[in-house]
Amino acid sequence: MEELKEFFDAIEELKELSKNGWVIVVEGTKDAKSLRDLGVEGEIVIFSGYSSTAEKIGYKKAILLTDYDSEGFDIEKGLLKALSSYGNFPNIEIKRKIFRCIRKDITKVEELSNFIRRGKNEL
Repeated sequence: MEELKEFFDAIEELKELSKNGWVIVVEGTKDAKSLRDLGVEGEIVIFSGYSSTAEKIGYKKAILLTDYDSEGFDIEKGLLKALSSYGNFPNIEIKRKIFRCIRKDITKVEELSNFIRRGKNEL
C-alpha cells in the first residue's frame, strides 16, 4: 500500500510541476492523451528526434517521462545528452517514482490513466 502512495504522490507532483510551467516530454500521442486524462494541464512535448525535441524545449524546465522499457531508456539517455548542450538537466526522478512500484503491472506511459481507473474501480 505504501508503494501505491508513492505512485499517487508522484502523479500529483507531475501535475503540480506541469501546472507551474515544467514541460513534460513523452514518446507519443497516446502518452500525451493518457496524461491529459490524468489531469495534467501544462505543456506536453512529443518526442520527434533528439535535436528537434531539445530545440523545442531549449532552456525550459523539463520532465522526461518516457516508457519504462529499453526504448524509453534509450530515448531518455539521448535527450539527456541533447538537452545538456543547452545546460538543461531535466527531471527523470518522477519517472522512476511512478514506475518503481507499478512496473510489474505496466511499463508504458499510455497505460497510466487506465491503470489508475482500474485501481479506483477495484477499491
